[in-house]
Amino acid sequence: MRINPTIAQLALTGWLLLILGFGAAPAAALDYSIELDAPNAIRPLLTQNLDIYRWRDKPALDDAQLRRLYRLTPDSIAALLETEGYYSPSIVPSIEQQNGIWHLHFKVDPGEPVHVANITLSAQGALATDPAQYRAWLNEQYQLWPLKNGTVFRQAAWETAKRDLLTSLIIAKYPKARLLDSTAVVNPASHSVVINIVIDSGAVYHFSTTTITGLHRYPASIVERLNPIIPGEPYSQAKLLAFQSQLQGSTYFKTVNITTEADDVDPTALRVKVNLVEMQRQKLGFGLGISTDSGPRGQIEYQNLNSLDSNLRFTGTLKLDAQSSALSGQIARPRDEQGYVDSISATTNRTDIEGQITSQSATAIKRTRTRDRIETSLIAQYQVEHQTVAGSTGDNLQALTLNYIWTYRNVDNLIAPTRGYLFSTEIGGAAKSLLSDQSFVRSRSRAIYFYPVTERDSLTLRGELGIVFAPSTSGIPTDMLFRTGGDTTIRGYAYQSLGVQQGDAIVGGRYLINGSVEYTRWLTPKWGAALFYDRGNAVDTLQNFHTVAGYGAGVRWRSPIGPLNLDIAYGEAVSAFRIHFSLGSAF
Repeated sequence: MRINPTIAQLALTGWLLLILGFGAAPAAALDYSIELDAPNAIRPLLTQNLDIYRWRDKPALDDAQLRRLYRLTPDSIAALLETEGYYSPSIVPSIEQQNGIWHLHFKVDPGEPVHVANITLSAQGALATDPAQYRAWLNEQYQLWPLKNGTVFRQAAWETAKRDLLTSLIIAKYPKARLLDSTAVVNPASHSVVINIVIDSGAVYHFSTTTITGLHRYPASIVERLNPIIPGEPYSQAKLLAFQSQLQGSTYFKTVNITTEADDVDPTALRVKVNLVEMQRQKLGFGLGISTDSGPRGQIEYQNLNSLDSNLRFTGTLKLDAQSSALSGQIARPRDEQGYVDSISATTNRTDIEGQITSQSATAIKRTRTRDRIETSLIAQYQVEHQTVAGSTGDNLQALTLNYIWTYRNVDNLIAPTRGYLFSTEIGGAAKSLLSDQSFVRSRSRAIYFYPVTERDSLTLRGELGIVFAPSTSGIPTDMLFRTGGDTTIRGYAYQSLGVQQGDAIVGGRYLINGSVEYTRWLTPKWGAALFYDRGNAVDTLQNFHTVAGYGAGVRWRSPIGPLNLDIAYGEAVSAFRIHFSLGSAF
C-alpha cells in the first residue's frame, strides 16, 4: 500500500464542489452543527483541514451539497490521518436533522500509527565510484536520517528527510544530484513502513574562472578581495552564498546576482558569473523621528563610496535631538581579503541629560570583522571632555582607551527576530600614564533571548551587566560610566534617569545591572499585546546596592522595518506611569 492523497488534494475536492455546483446557492449560510469525537492530539488537524468545517459559513452550500460533503468526510479524515502515520483508523459517521438544523457526528479512532521498520539508502553516479568515500557518506546519512527505525512515519517528516538528503549533495560538489527513486511502502496490518531511497549524484563539479559585470564606478579589486572561490576547488553552494552575502553587505552594490554556467572545454567545470548593479557614488540623506527617550530628532548624512577616487568610503553625519547634538565623519577602507574593515573617525557632540551637560570630542581608529554569526571590533580612541553637573564650574578630562567588542548573533531574522539569541561582550580601559586622567578597566555584557512558546505566544528575556574597575569615577569619560532607564532598558523611568545622585543631577556610576522579561500574545500575524517586567539600576558603590522595578503592558506591531513597540509602564521607585515608544529590539 502506498501513500494516499495529500491535504492539497483534499482541498481540491472542496473547490470542485463549487465549480460543479449542486443547485442554486441559498441566500444565507446553511445551518448545521458538527460533533467531532476524536482524541485531542488529532482534533486540530481535522478541524483546520476538513471541508465540512471550512464550508460552514458559505452561503452557496445547500442540503444536497451538505450531504455530499458528509459522504466525502470519512475519506478525507482517513487521508488526513495518513499524513500523521495512522493507516487503520475507525471512522463512524452519522447525520440527522432536527427542527431544520442538520447535526453531523463523526466518531474517530485513529488506531495505532505505522512505524518505520527498515531503511535503505543508496547512491549512483560519481559518489559511488570511490568505495571509501561512498561508505563514509552512507554512514553519515544513516546517522542524520530523521525517520529512524521505530519512529512514527509522518508525511511532513518524510518530505523533509528526502529534501535534506538531496540538498546535502547539491550544495557540495554534486549540483546535478537528483532522486532516482523514493518509496515508502506501508503495511497497515503490521503497522510498519519500509523506506527505499536511491540518489544519482551525477558528476563531481569544480569551480572555474570568475567573471564580473556591471562595474562602472568602482574598481574590480573591491569584488576580488571578497571572493572566497579558488579555481579548481570542488563546487560549494555555501561559498557562492557567502560570496554574495559579502558583496551585498559591502554597501557598494544595489543588487548582486551570482550564477554558474558550464565551461565550454570542461563539462564538469562551472564558471562563476557575478552581475552587479552599483550604488550611486554620492548620497545625501535626511531623516526625522521621535522617541519618548529623546523627543523629536533629525539627521543629515552624506556618503561618498569612492572618496578622492581612492576606494575610500567617507560618511559625514549631523544628528540633533532635544537632549543632544553630534557631528561626525568617518573614512573606511573596503573590506580586505581576511574580511576586515579598517576606519578612522572623528566626532564632536554635546549632551544635556538629567542635569549633566557634557561636551566631547574624540577621534578613533577601528578594525571590524564579520564572519558568519560573529562580529568583532578593536577600537583605539582618544577623547577630551568637559563636564558640567547641575550648574557647577565643570571639569576637563582626557582618556586614551583601547576597547574590544565581541558579538554573536544566532537568530532567525536580524530585523524582526522571533527565535534565537544575541550576545555581546566588551572590555576596554585606559592607563593614567598614556594620555589619560585616570586608569580604569571597563567591562560590559548584554544578552537577549527570543523563544516562541506557541505559534501565537512569544517570550523575550534580556539581561545586561557592566562594571568599571577604578578607585573612583574621577577622570573617567561619561560614556565609559553607566546610567540606565528609558525605552530600551528599564521602562517606567526617564531616559538615563537611574544612576548616581549628585546634587540635582544624575551622573554615571561604576556598576550596572538590568534585566527584563516580556511575554507577547500575537492577536494577528502583525499585531500583538505584551506584558513586561524590568528591573535594574546603575550605582557607584556596591554597598546598599538595590535595584528598581518597572512593569506594564504594551502594543506590538511587526512593521516592515522591525518591531514597533508602544508601552505604558509604572516606575515603582517614582510611583508614576510613563509612556514609551521604540522601534526594534533592545540590543
